[in-house]
Amino acid sequence: MELKEQVAYLRGLIQGQQFQGEKEAVLWTQLLNICDLIAMEIEDLHDDQEELNEYVEAIDEDLGYLEEQYFPLEEEEIGENEQVIED
Repeated sequence: MELKEQVAYLRGLIQGQQFQGEKEAVLWTQLLNICDLIAMEIEDLHDDQEELNEYVEAIDEDLGYLEEQYFPLEEEEIGENEQVIED
């Protein structure tokens, strides 16, 4: 169960309770509202993190391509890629 679903379940349990005073009901309502806000913020952070991961992976792929083009891994390739400039 995701965090938002757990908060909704908890909200249902608490709304079904009979509180002795209004202060208790207000307290639990405010706590649940805070839990809702935290759950939404965590979900937003998770989405942002996924977006950043995709961006970093794209940069890594581009960097890998550039490394392959400009810095060959094998010494044999170095000789093949060097160009002699004669004056």
